[in-house]
Amino acid sequence: MTGTPVGSADPGQLSRRLATILSADAVGYSRRMAEDDAATVTALRSRRETFRGYVREYRGRIVGTAGDNVLAEFASTIDAVACALAVQEELARTEAELAPQERLPFRIGIHIGEVLVLDAEIFGDGINIAARLEGIAAAGGICASSAVVDHVRGRIEAGFEDIGDRELKNIPLPVRTYRVHPPSGGQAASEATTVPGFSGRPVIAVLPFDDRGGDPSCSYLAEAIAEEIASRLAAFRMFPVISHSSTLAYRERRSDLREIARDLRARYVVVGSVQSAAGRIRVTVGLVDGLGGVQIHSERHDREIGDVFALQDEIVLAIISSVEPALGRAERSRIRAKSEPQLDAWESFQRGASLLFAVRSRSELEEALRLFRRARELDRNFSTAAALETVCHVAFLTYHWSDDADRSAMEAMEAATTALALGDDDPWAHAAMGYACSFAGDDEGAIASFERAIDLNPSLTMAYQGLAIALTADLPDEAIRVMEKAIRLSPRDVQMHFFLHQLAVAHLMAGRFEEAITRERESLRLRGDQPHGYRLLAAALGHLGRSAEALEALTTMKRIAPGFSLEIFRRNNSPVLVELCLDGWRKAGWKP
Repeated sequence: MTGTPVGSADPGQLSRRLATILSADAVGYSRRMAEDDAATVTALRSRRETFRGYVREYRGRIVGTAGDNVLAEFASTIDAVACALAVQEELARTEAELAPQERLPFRIGIHIGEVLVLDAEIFGDGINIAARLEGIAAAGGICASSAVVDHVRGRIEAGFEDIGDRELKNIPLPVRTYRVHPPSGGQAASEATTVPGFSGRPVIAVLPFDDRGGDPSCSYLAEAIAEEIASRLAAFRMFPVISHSSTLAYRERRSDLREIARDLRARYVVVGSVQSAAGRIRVTVGLVDGLGGVQIHSERHDREIGDVFALQDEIVLAIISSVEPALGRAERSRIRAKSEPQLDAWESFQRGASLLFAVRSRSELEEALRLFRRARELDRNFSTAAALETVCHVAFLTYHWSDDADRSAMEAMEAATTALALGDDDPWAHAAMGYACSFAGDDEGAIASFERAIDLNPSLTMAYQGLAIALTADLPDEAIRVMEKAIRLSPRDVQMHFFLHQLAVAHLMAGRFEEAITRERESLRLRGDQPHGYRLLAAALGHLGRSAEALEALTTMKRIAPGFSLEIFRRNNSPVLVELCLDGWRKAGWKP
């Protein structure tokens, strides 16, 4: 099954298709409702937001949320299992901070089967089997049928525990069932695939792509695409990338990938092929764990052949936008198994980044900041760790978690200055300086810093987001163009809720209030804990005379950010945006 987005059938038309079904429900939901129904509903809504975000990221579709259940459909079985693992990791982190009586863990079942589709609803035995598998999973666990495991084994980093044939209620035949576990990692594996001077970061090798013939005008594309992918990955400054001249030696060799990885001391290997015929081109790409030879990500790109150079740029961009996040997910999965005393500078950094980019509480943000500082203690030259320290300070301001806004802004500038001193060629350092300048009120300096970051790495979406923020007050339509490019670059970005929020801000500034509301609601569906989102939503609603909705949004904002004050709001935003929001709130009847 390929990883194409899941869509719905035409309205009113009954159709059939093969799909991977994920069914999940909350453990102890009825007991929690009896004890405290209001708190339980709030907890359930929070967990569902987590499901929605990850299902969207892994190209699935939520098709039902009856009671405490979440039902999702995927075209790709690999995406479904990866989504389940990611959701359980996120929920485990959430649950760990709660008292036992406040926890609401989920269990998940996964099965492949044919479904009937009618008006975006799905029906069939495949759903029933997934639901029964969910019922035998442990709290926080995942159970999958053999059909699922047979498809993903060797193609995704996970452990599969055979628990035998299971008789499932109302299912006529037993179903071979497996428990699915997160992958495990080890110190020896990390040491075998790192090189000195890179803070313990694993090495990537991009092997020459196979040229499978066809159109002679495209014969050079296989080598050009592989070379460009290596160059783009190196621009992220996250992983050391083996030089193209070194990997060319493997063009004619058909060695086992594990042997090649050992030769190059590469933890991850990117492989692919190019085939062209009849005016069309197909590029396949895979990301392989070099230690075990396990493929952990794969995709295919089909295009019409037109301007070959433009085609090359488009395909490379599409590949990078999926391979780079897949690398991050693989590393975070590996690092999860290690205790903190074992973590080196790179692993401390990755654990901090995992917390920062999915942050949901002040304590998580404080822990991320501590881990970035620990990374720099272990490697004094780690410029990217200093850059993300800056982003932590900015997040304290964004979520109103700072006890001293002026101090947070100052610390953001100090960390960004340190990052640039350590790595003037580090795009993350320039992006960090852009954010520091933005919160210092220096839009001109912010724009210059973000543009320099993009020059160094044209795929760094964090820099595009910051540039859009800096442009919005004076050039909202230009900010929208920049933000839409970031979304094209990374359509499954973990920061998508921020991307959509920034589009909403720009539309508000341009006076397109309905479009601002649409974009902000899309953002809040991904992450409903954004106080800045409710502020902007309230302003747009107020300008349209929808006072009751606007006041409801402001009430939600105050609940999420009880430390909100006009002083801080003015401190962190452009005067034009502040006055536009205040005007919308006043029109809705808000009184400070």
